[in-house]
Amino acid sequence: MRLLLAALLFPCTALAHQTSVSYSELEVRGHEVRGTLRFALADLRTQVEVDPERLPAQALQRLLLDSFVLKASEQPCPLQQGTTAAADGPDGVALHASWLCPAEVEALSVRVGFLESFPAGHAHLARVSFGPGEISQRVAQLEDPGFEARRTRSAPQEFRRFLLLGIQHIFTGYDHIAFLIGLLLLGGSVRELVKIVTAFTVAHSITLALAALSLLAPPVRVVEPLIALSIVFIGVENLWALRGQRAVQALRHRWMVTFAFGLVHGFGFAAVLRELDLPRAVLATGLVSFNLGVELGQVCIVLAALPLLTRLRRTPRFALAASACVSALGAIWFLQRLF
Repeated sequence: MRLLLAALLFPCTALAHQTSVSYSELEVRGHEVRGTLRFALADLRTQVEVDPERLPAQALQRLLLDSFVLKASEQPCPLQQGTTAAADGPDGVALHASWLCPAEVEALSVRVGFLESFPAGHAHLARVSFGPGEISQRVAQLEDPGFEARRTRSAPQEFRRFLLLGIQHIFTGYDHIAFLIGLLLLGGSVRELVKIVTAFTVAHSITLALAALSLLAPPVRVVEPLIALSIVFIGVENLWALRGQRAVQALRHRWMVTFAFGLVHGFGFAAVLRELDLPRAVLATGLVSFNLGVELGQVCIVLAALPLLTRLRRTPRFALAASACVSALGAIWFLQRLF
């Protein structure tokens, strides 16, 4: 009875001339997808012996769930252990299962493989929930056994999502933080520091946009070692300037150096957006808000570190030791990423 009521929720045209129907309710929760699949006993008995009093959960899993394939971002979502079977009214069976995807699910691809062995004309009706107000309904049949459901968000939700992603990326991107700290260790006036940070911002915004729009996207295996080398360079330049009392000379051209390395760092930032495989409809919003998030995170790091670094620079050996540490970190990351 519950299966029949669920089927009535779908357009009548989708059910025309169908002799049997199955139903799934999929609920997306971050990386996890929880599901309940409902079948009529009559359909199952064409495939396997089924006693409603003693349902063979493992046999039903092999028959139905092993071919019910979920993917997110083109990566398979493995079926988790713990599948259970229960009677679903007097004439139905419900399977409760869960799948774990490699990343947070924004779009879910489903292939209903068991349609190949079910009676001719069988239809599978699916209801995919990504959250309150984000529900998709799909129909799968033998001639078209797959479907995709995508999370739908409002513009403010999308903007906030990518803003937070940009902030998170800069705070967990220790190589980018090391680069920023290295820039601050040489000191300089407020005007010089603003010029340096602005050059970095403009540069990485350019390449972030180019890479996210797939206009220019160097491979990660090239970009990541170059980011590490930029950290080595800044640390070494600090040591050269501080030991030779050439800080003023170095600060004059540092904005140009920072601009050049900012172009490289932008490609690193873009790798995050490319991994999400965003549809064109949300790419512009994601690009702007992600970049803004990176900038907000960057400003927070500079504002938090600058007062402390200004005080510690009064000890001459501190800037030298810290610059040496920055270079050493960059060298370690370079070797790790190269090999």
